[in-house]
Amino acid sequence: MNCTEEIGCCGAYCGTCREFEKTCKGCKPGYLDGSRDLNRARCKMKKCCLTKGHITCADCEEYEHCETVQAFLNHSVYKYSKYKQALEFIRAHGYSAFLKAAEHWTGAYGKYPKSDF
Repeated sequence: MNCTEEIGCCGAYCGTCREFEKTCKGCKPGYLDGSRDLNRARCKMKKCCLTKGHITCADCEEYEHCETVQAFLNHSVYKYSKYKQALEFIRAHGYSAFLKAAEHWTGAYGKYPKSDF
C-alpha cells in the first residue's frame, strides 16, 4: 500500500491507528485497484473524492464550500477537529509534509510542526 492510501478522504490517518492494524480495511485500499466496489461504499465523502480522482478532500477546489465535507468536519467530537486539522495541513503543506509529521505519531493523531496553517 502506498503511504497516501493510509490517509482517508476525510483526513483520518490509518498509518498509526490500532483498529486499522487489527480489524479495519481502511477507507481506500481495494477501491483504487477495483477489488472493492466504490458504488457499494456508504461514505459520501469517499465516493465523491475517489470518483473525482483526489487523494483526499483537501485536493478538491470545492473543499471550503462543500456541504458534505464541512458538515462532517464540524461535528463537536474531538476526532473530527483532528481530521479537519489534517486536511488543512495537507492543503497548506502537501502530502509529503503530512506523512513526515505522522512518522512521529504514537497514536491515531499527533502534532504538526509549528506553521501558519
